[in-house]
Amino acid sequence: MKVEEIAEAVTKLAPEELTRFRRWFTAFDAGHANHAEQLDSTATKLGRFAGRAFAELRKRTKDGQS
Repeated sequence: MKVEEIAEAVTKLAPEELTRFRRWFTAFDAGHANHAEQLDSTATKLGRFAGRAFAELRKRTKDGQS
């Protein structure tokens, strides 16, 4: 799989899935063996907030183009 294909797939994730992916990738990138469970609650909350913000931005952009 190419980076471009991965990037396209990530842009199509629902906000909740994007949050899960972000948490997993952050832990993966940091080299943790048990990726999801080793993140602290602050990073999790920030990921959720960012996911909601991205979803709202996408919604506003889509609504503005109609």
